[in-house]
Amino acid sequence: MSTMWPHQQEALSWVLDQFDRGEPALLDFGMGTGKSRIALEVLLALLAKGYTTPFRCLIGCPKAVINAWESRQLPQWMPNVRVLALTQSTAKKKADALTAALADTSPLVVVGNYESLWRMPVMLTTPWSVVVWDEVHRLKAVSGAASKWAAKMVKAHPEAKFLGMSGTLLAHSPLDAYGVWRSVGFTTWGKSYTSFKARYCIVNPAIPGMVMAWRNQDHMSKAIAETSFRRTTAEVIKWLPELTHESADFDLTPEEARVYRELLKEFASEVEEGTITPANAMVGVLRCLQVCGGFVGLDDHDGSGRKSVRLVKRPAKQARFGELLTDLDPAEPLVVFCRFRDDIESAIDECKSHGRSVSELSGKIDSLCDWQDGQTSTLVTQIQSGGIGIDLTRASIGVFYSVGHSLSEFLQAVARLHRPGQERSTRLYSLVARLQNRTSLEGRVYEALKEKKNVIDTVLEGFRRSTAAAGAGEHTG
Repeated sequence: MSTMWPHQQEALSWVLDQFDRGEPALLDFGMGTGKSRIALEVLLALLAKGYTTPFRCLIGCPKAVINAWESRQLPQWMPNVRVLALTQSTAKKKADALTAALADTSPLVVVGNYESLWRMPVMLTTPWSVVVWDEVHRLKAVSGAASKWAAKMVKAHPEAKFLGMSGTLLAHSPLDAYGVWRSVGFTTWGKSYTSFKARYCIVNPAIPGMVMAWRNQDHMSKAIAETSFRRTTAEVIKWLPELTHESADFDLTPEEARVYRELLKEFASEVEEGTITPANAMVGVLRCLQVCGGFVGLDDHDGSGRKSVRLVKRPAKQARFGELLTDLDPAEPLVVFCRFRDDIESAIDECKSHGRSVSELSGKIDSLCDWQDGQTSTLVTQIQSGGIGIDLTRASIGVFYSVGHSLSEFLQAVARLHRPGQERSTRLYSLVARLQNRTSLEGRVYEALKEKKNVIDTVLEGFRRSTAAAGAGEHTG
C-alpha cells in the first residue's frame, strides 16, 4: 500500500483521538486531498483494535459516489472486508439484502445513498460500529428528511463512532453548521436551531429566512476549529497543473431576450417591493438561467407531460457551444456540466453534430463508466451528479454549459477535473449569456460562484443597488 501523505496521517491521528475520547469527528478537507483514504484508514485502525464484534460500518453518500466506494476505494484499501452496496431497485429489496448480509458475522461495510437510507427503518435498528457520512454537507438542511434522520441515527447508536467529511463543509452559509454538526452527534450549537440562529445572525423581520448581518463569528470560528480538522487543497497540493477559467460569452436571440426581460421584470418587481423570500428568489433565478439556454419552464403542465418550451430552433447558447467544439479534436476528452435537462439534450445534440461520441451522467442515465474507459470522448453530466465524489481527470477541458445557485456543486465540479491525477493544464469555459453586450443575470451568477459568494444573496443585493431609473429591463441582477 502507498504511504499516506503527512496531512492524512495527522488527520487519522486526530480522528482516532476524538473517538478515544468518545467524541465524533468532522474532516473539512479540500477536494482532492484524499479524505476517503483517511476514512478507510480509520476503519482499518478500528478493526485492528478489535473495536466491536461483529464489525458493522455504514457509509452514507450521494448516489453518484456509491460506485467509487464499492468498485475502487474499498477493494483497494480493505480488500478482505465484505462490501454491500445498496443499489437494489426498491427499499424492501435493499433491506432484504442488508438482512442477508448481517447474518454473516465477518466484518461488513454497507454503502448507500442518503435519499434511500432514511427510508429504511432497519438502519435505525442495525447495531452499527461506525457511521461515515461522505459529503456530509448534504445533511445541512435542518428540516430536511435526510438531516433529521441522521440526527435520529446518532441517538439510536450512542456507542457508534460517527465521522463526517466534506470538501465544502460550509459552502453556502455559516447556518449550515447546525445540521452538519448535528448529523455526527456534536452538541456544539445547542439543542435549538432557533437559538443558534439568534446567536449568530440577524434576520430581516420582513423577509423570513433572509440574513441581514452576521454576529459572534469569532466565537463560531473557534468552535468550528475545536470540533473539526481542516486542510485546504492549496495547503497540501502545491504541484497541480495550472487552472484557467474563461467566459465564452454570447448574445441571446431576440426571442430569448424578450422572454428573459419579461421574467427579469417580474423578478425585479418582487425585489423592489420587498415581497421576495430566499426560496422564491431561488426559483426566479433558476427560471432566468433556464431562458439563457433557450427554454422557458411551464408553471402548469398542459397535459402533454412537458415541463418546458423551446424558444428558438437552435438556442444561442447551443450555437456558442458549437463554436467551442469546432476548435477541439473530436477525440479530445471533454466534460460538459449542465444544470437543466433541456441543456443536457442540447449539449448532446451539438456534440453529436460535431462527430463527438457522448456518455451521459444524470438522474436519468448513468454511462459514466463508458467515458472513463475511453469508449466515448464526451461526458455530458448534470452538475448535481458530476460535481461530487468522482474522478474526471481523464479530461483537462471542461465546459459549464449551465449552473444553478449552488456554490458547493460548482466548486466540486471544478475539483473533479483539477485534482491529483490531473497531469495537464486544466481549461474551464463558462457559457455566459448577454443582452446587447450587457451582462445578464447568468453573468452575475458566475461572478458570485468564482468569488465563492452566496449566489442568491449576491443577486438580490445587485438588484437593490440598481436604480429605479435604469428600468427593470436593464437590470443585471
